[in-house]
Amino acid sequence: MKIHRRRVLAALGTVVAVAAGMATATPGAVAAEPVTWQAADGKLTFVNGARNVIQTQDPGSNTYTDFLADARQPAWSPDGSRVAYVKNNRIETRRYTGSTLVKIQEQGSMSSVGHPTFLRSGNTVVYSGGGRLRYASSDGSRYAQPLFSTTEDGCDRQPSASVNGLVAFVRTGDTCGSPTGSAIWLWEDTNGGFTKLADSGTNPAISPDGTQVAFVREADGQSRLFVVNTDGTGERQLTFTDAAYAPAWAPTGNRIVVTNGTDEDVAIPRIVDVATGEVTKVALPPGTSSALDPAWQPLRSQSVGRVWGADSYATNVAASRWTWNTTGQSEPGLIDAKTAVLISKDSPSYALTGQTLAGQKQGPLLMTSKTSVSAAVQSELKRALKPGATVYLVGGTDILSSAVATKVSSLGFTPKRLSGTSRYSTSVAVAKAVTSSPEYVFIATGTDYHSAIAASAAAGALGTGGKGTVVLNEGNKLSSSVKSYLNSIDPDQTVIVPVGASAQYALTHTAFSNWPGTFSYYPISGSGHDGTSAELARFWWSSPFQVGLAWTDSWRGGVSASTGMLNYGPILWTDETTLSETSATYLRQQAAGVNSVIAFGGTGSVSAAELTAAGSAISAGSSLVEYRPYYNGVLPAAQQSSVRSAAPGAASDTGPAALPRGTTGTAGSTAPHPDLDSVRTTNPNR
Repeated sequence: MKIHRRRVLAALGTVVAVAAGMATATPGAVAAEPVTWQAADGKLTFVNGARNVIQTQDPGSNTYTDFLADARQPAWSPDGSRVAYVKNNRIETRRYTGSTLVKIQEQGSMSSVGHPTFLRSGNTVVYSGGGRLRYASSDGSRYAQPLFSTTEDGCDRQPSASVNGLVAFVRTGDTCGSPTGSAIWLWEDTNGGFTKLADSGTNPAISPDGTQVAFVREADGQSRLFVVNTDGTGERQLTFTDAAYAPAWAPTGNRIVVTNGTDEDVAIPRIVDVATGEVTKVALPPGTSSALDPAWQPLRSQSVGRVWGADSYATNVAASRWTWNTTGQSEPGLIDAKTAVLISKDSPSYALTGQTLAGQKQGPLLMTSKTSVSAAVQSELKRALKPGATVYLVGGTDILSSAVATKVSSLGFTPKRLSGTSRYSTSVAVAKAVTSSPEYVFIATGTDYHSAIAASAAAGALGTGGKGTVVLNEGNKLSSSVKSYLNSIDPDQTVIVPVGASAQYALTHTAFSNWPGTFSYYPISGSGHDGTSAELARFWWSSPFQVGLAWTDSWRGGVSASTGMLNYGPILWTDETTLSETSATYLRQQAAGVNSVIAFGGTGSVSAAELTAAGSAISAGSSLVEYRPYYNGVLPAAQQSSVRSAAPGAASDTGPAALPRGTTGTAGSTAPHPDLDSVRTTNPNR
């Protein structure tokens, strides 16, 4: 029986790296790799020029539905769950389901606001205003900022962004005061480089996979449609008869919808076949004389799933089975384990940092009793590990007895104990086993499991070779072992992240003899356990592809969820019956990128109603959400073929989904990208 592959779309987890200025590049320098973001063709969207109303139409019909009045220039996010548009000279976004508008407010007046477009997974919207390109969070959580340095020459407008981090735009003249010429340029968010694609043209539109740019240029006295590759090669003309304006790609990438005029009396939409250039008219509803500003909604399928077993211990093994390959076999999207970590199933105090070790040493985190290794854990170790592999034991012999180490040896593995005299010194021992030179150090309380488990999962998400650690604060102070560990670190070289109020207090009320007089740190805290986990998720993962749910009253469920997710996304704490509003809000905000939500534990831990609510939060419609049950970590055989088919949103079996943790594939890095600037805080070393 096969296990469904983990669908990880690496590039869509990459943060928008906004350059301080544009770096000059030679032609062809911008060549970001194409991204597999498969989606079906959804609704066509136009502005009814006569009524100034955005309308939607199912392709092939002549029935339009009013969507929003007094708005123009609609644009869809890559998953079809939200739409951006211009209204009252401001950019706004709304969920496709028609929920309350989320506005992106401008600071001060702004002229010529227009052409919103979604960058990467859709958490960022780019638009033009005042002759510059600007960007902001598509959920309205951050004010807009210039995309390029304001000292750049030229007047920029009409941006079109892609899922692989490219932005095509029109640059006019040397300054906005000298509007001469209109060239098509391309900018890359990862390095700030840009390339001129065409000396003349307007209305650029990037293809769904980010490999081509359609644009409009005058030829034979008429506006015609052209396409060019994003490396500047392969320019060709697509239309030769009708005029073409405002191109928009079909989500499948094989067609482009255009209008044949800008005057509302003559603007009739056409669909152009990219391969052949064949043009087909789009039927207008009765009484409508024009359709402007075309856009095409993508429909990407989403999923919700459950990983569980007969009890909390079986769920822990199921999470391992869901993640790790069987030795000698290779399941697409699963990972070869190199090590394993054992923790006590009866001691939450010593179960708070093992995820960090498991993620960065690449192996499962399994719970067993103090005095023996359960039969289920023995079987899982033998299934996932090669003979001789290291098995870490977290805690002294009073937590995991010498009999546990003896059994590990008898199974053919090499036990390695990490312990101290307390949970605090043990957290230091685990941290030192991860790396001797940490780049990130999380601090979380050792007297409650919620913050520490979430933080440990975040550090573990750095993957193989990562350098993130977690140590525990003792209430509002630091134990001598943790203080000594932190004192050996240079806060100018290491990012210090206290998670929760007590961790922040303990850090800022401790004097470190080796630290400078003032240091920076990055505090994360929210309202309640679910609030803190959501804030940590926002900070650490720029656009996660998957999110895990764990019952807030079960530390064992949290262990299974955090070790199951690790490099695939954050965990959120939630109730056992109702999806908390904090978690639901996070999922709605991240809907453009999140493709699946996985609950860990049975319905007594995370209810079926919660998963339904999670699916509604991330999707453009309930019909796009599929439920996948992984009892004992395995998907039923009846669902195997449909899951592995080329459904919208599925990455190929040989694509980024199969990458091991912490590696870099052709589409980008799977590692987290923390938003440091948003939480950076300075503090005197007292």
